[in-house]
Amino acid sequence: MSPESKDQTKFQKIGKLVLRLLLVLGIIAVIAVAFYFIYKALGWDRFSDRKEFQAYIASFGAWGPVLFILLSFLQVTFIPLPSTVTILAGSFLFGAGMSFLYSFIGIFMGSCLAFWLGRWIGKPFVYFVAGDKGMVDKWLERTEKKGNVILFFIFLFPFFPDDLFCALAGITKMRFLTFVLMQIPTRAFAIGYNLFFMSGEIIPFHGWGIAVIAIVCILALAAFIICYIKADQLDALFMRFINKISKKKAPETEADKQEGDSNGNDSPASSE
Repeated sequence: MSPESKDQTKFQKIGKLVLRLLLVLGIIAVIAVAFYFIYKALGWDRFSDRKEFQAYIASFGAWGPVLFILLSFLQVTFIPLPSTVTILAGSFLFGAGMSFLYSFIGIFMGSCLAFWLGRWIGKPFVYFVAGDKGMVDKWLERTEKKGNVILFFIFLFPFFPDDLFCALAGITKMRFLTFVLMQIPTRAFAIGYNLFFMSGEIIPFHGWGIAVIAIVCILALAAFIICYIKADQLDALFMRFINKISKKKAPETEADKQEGDSNGNDSPASSE
């Protein structure tokens, strides 16, 4: 491929990414405007503070949490809305504790659905979600040998499109039990991270809060790099844990094979 063709392909990918970003921002803007008019039409602007508004939402009983869980569920697969938006909205509506619980339920169920849609429909569904066939193929290649560890930290850190990778995990060799066990701690951490750092209630967006957020981001990036380098060892350890839970024999690693060969070579000598 000539340099001109490479540059053209690069610009095309950048253009698609920009268009997709603009689409997502446009959808968020439409939702925000629609919510504002609904907010005004229902007379919610009459509430003087947040606690009073939360009490009003609580007056609807279970309908408020159910609708919020449904929104969090659909956000993973069908609504191109970042989970941070729904998590922070839940914090405003229900408080941080209930937002964590409701967000986890909805996002966890949505993640499982995305995994199975990827497994049932295959690459066409993942290409549709990603909007970029080349990006999907690139990540499939990257996760081919170190998939479990890489996907674990992709789900863990908030700066990756983890909803997309739920569908992508479905077209890998990852077992569903492995995926579920990944989702429980990583989703809990990601939701807690958003509530802790992004709500502005605990860590402020000024002064010392900016320094804390910067340090956490640096440590997270360093952890990802280290785990990528040590992915083979971590992946073997993780799979041993999974196989014990699923009551299946763990596959032998190279170290195990060498140890077995060594024992096999020593045994005749010892018997003699």
